[in-house]
Amino acid sequence: MIQTFAGRAVRCSIARAVLVVLAAAAIMALPAQAQRLGPPVKRPALRDVTDTNDAHAYFNLGLERFELNADEASAAFYWAARINPAWGEPIYARRAALIMSDRGLLKNVMEGTRRTLESPEMRRLDSLQLRALFASPFLYRQLDRPMFLTYFKESVKRDIRSRGGNDQAGDLDYAIDGYLRTSGEYTRGWMAYGAGDFTSALTHYALAVGAARDKASIRIERARILAMQGQAASAIAEFKLALDEMRTKDQKDLVVFYNSKALAEYSIGVLQEGAGDAAAARESYGRALTEDLAYYPAHTRLGLLALGTHDTATAISELALSAQLAPDEPHVHYLNGFVLAHSNRAADGVTALKKAVELEPYYALPYLLLGQVYEQLGKGPEALAAYQGFLARASAGDGQRAYAMERAGELKEILAVGKP
Repeated sequence: MIQTFAGRAVRCSIARAVLVVLAAAAIMALPAQAQRLGPPVKRPALRDVTDTNDAHAYFNLGLERFELNADEASAAFYWAARINPAWGEPIYARRAALIMSDRGLLKNVMEGTRRTLESPEMRRLDSLQLRALFASPFLYRQLDRPMFLTYFKESVKRDIRSRGGNDQAGDLDYAIDGYLRTSGEYTRGWMAYGAGDFTSALTHYALAVGAARDKASIRIERARILAMQGQAASAIAEFKLALDEMRTKDQKDLVVFYNSKALAEYSIGVLQEGAGDAAAARESYGRALTEDLAYYPAHTRLGLLALGTHDTATAISELALSAQLAPDEPHVHYLNGFVLAHSNRAADGVTALKKAVELEPYYALPYLLLGQVYEQLGKGPEALAAYQGFLARASAGDGQRAYAMERAGELKEILAVGKP
């Protein structure tokens, strides 16, 4: 069961994962970014929080309600992802909640039913997982474990009832403990990871590598845990060992969305960049693109690195390509606008930023930069409207609210003086 669920994620092809099937005509009226999150839902009421612009508040609500009310959790994750589309965790969590809310689908996913895994619905859900990893390559998949435990408990209950037994909590706990006692090191590592016990997970995964047929996937799991713990050098070493393993295998078995060579190289680049080694990071991003030329996160990082060295031609080129490869990603278009604006291409920057707003009207950050760019262009009314748009969408704790309020106030005064 658990081996099927944990293992299937590393065998889905990119070609399968990126296919997005939109089922309802009503969805088509939504911005493209929202369409891919699934059917639109009303905002759930926040508990003890009044800031409805706070993506973290919705995300935390989703975590709280995940096992109690998967539909409510799914709605909370949907809005967290819309408010901050640059954050991968809510996108991953939305996928998990959509599976959790359909017990038949949950059962088929856990049992690895081929018809389900290759269905249009799962292709759409898998595309969410891919987007989440593009945004956050080291995201913590904390909902995998409760999904499995829900499925496992329901399976055990059915089995106990069929034998005339008692499906009380004690029997369920005993069954789970028995399952874990007889499980292999990989499964124990996976369960420890899901419980947040990263030290035990690393130990179990290390023991599992020796006898594993798919060593690369286990090494990548170890690398991600090490990255989350801030052990960049050790994480990079594990990623490189995983890449060595993958390159010894048949190419047709390696085109996987969850553990692709492009994602491994990109992850190394992110760690190297975080450690201040920009040159090594560029090389890693370049290798990621050698594996997959359409891997837009690598183009994005290369463009931002180029901007940092004042190589505006390369920065503009890389971000333009990234925006072409990710036409429906609002954060990519925001970054494209950012690079253009900082390369003295203000008018082009406005176009890119307006595209980001079109793709996700609830995303506050593009409005702030639009205000700044409009000011550069001498368009006071447009700048004021953009700053007001930011203030209407930014969370109460956003550190840039004070700046936006100051600029909006000053523009109001200037525009008032200019009126007849």
